[in-house]
Amino acid sequence: MIMFDRNRFPTPGILFISEYLRERPHSAILLPVAINPASKKPPGAAAVIKALEYDHAAKGPRGRLANRVGGMLGLRVQGRDSKIFISYRATDGAAIAKHLHAHLESVGHRAFLDEAKEFDGETSILPGSSVQNEINKALDKANLVLLIDTPSAPASPWIKHEVDTADAFLLPILPLCFRNKDDKKVGPRFPSLVALQRWVSLLNPDPARDPPLNASQLDQIVNELETYLCEIFRRKCRVPFIVEKEFVSRGFAWEVLDKRLLMFVSSKSLTSRVRTKVLSHCSVFEPTYGPSLKRFAEFLKSTGRSNFSLFIYDGDLLSAPILDEIAEKQSDAVIILHHQELATLIDSNFTTVTPA
Repeated sequence: MIMFDRNRFPTPGILFISEYLRERPHSAILLPVAINPASKKPPGAAAVIKALEYDHAAKGPRGRLANRVGGMLGLRVQGRDSKIFISYRATDGAAIAKHLHAHLESVGHRAFLDEAKEFDGETSILPGSSVQNEINKALDKANLVLLIDTPSAPASPWIKHEVDTADAFLLPILPLCFRNKDDKKVGPRFPSLVALQRWVSLLNPDPARDPPLNASQLDQIVNELETYLCEIFRRKCRVPFIVEKEFVSRGFAWEVLDKRLLMFVSSKSLTSRVRTKVLSHCSVFEPTYGPSLKRFAEFLKSTGRSNFSLFIYDGDLLSAPILDEIAEKQSDAVIILHHQELATLIDSNFTTVTPA
């Protein structure tokens, strides 16, 4: 992070920035912050990135600065090559996608634009095809999917494949819902994404407009994106830490089965012949989002038998009727609970999540 104002930036600092970028040509994370609104051009080699203005909206633990830092750290947690994957249909989304990609790069984010992958005449995707494999590889390096949800997007088999693959990878998806003025509907056009209860509603731009997005729309998208990335980062750090602490403090061994998918196993010997084994998934999603529960169920089938399977979520505590309704739809015996309920569950020998 580079904090600067109208005063001349120290020469050692300028040299450090240049050396930092030179040694990390593909992995550097740089965030210039303009303290003075009258001086917004970052010093030295950092000038290629648009500075974040340290105004009222940037301050505080939930301000734009904290969200951008959290979002960038969230991408880094995923891995060195982690990027934001932009999914779009060429027929009415290419200009929006390219404009958004350039803007994200200009503020310091690394984004993947799925260029030349849209074949509007194709009606199916052959398993193992070169295009499918390239999409899968790009999504494997992504930490979030930005879906350009334009009127023609649902007709694209490629976008459907990208959404399905992102769900299989447990990648968060942020739909950008572009609708015309006379369209009274809200939310994503993809039914599976409605349960996310998270999207950005935007007015569909005039096809003749160049560039297609205005400054207010770009700010709205980036703010929501960074808020979401920051939230994911917090959950990926906080929830596994809390869950591991609860198990280990009660004598359980703790092991990571799949770091990316946040799958873990805990075990404890009760006697010389009896051992309790618990499989846990620390979700970044609410349990109301079906694809996350579906992926956990698929993971359970690929692992060995366990005594208990836990789907552990964060956020607001859901009511018992909602959780019962979700549980009834599950073919496997999965206990759905908030991490705040875990201690009670373990102490009750996995019989209840309600304190006595």
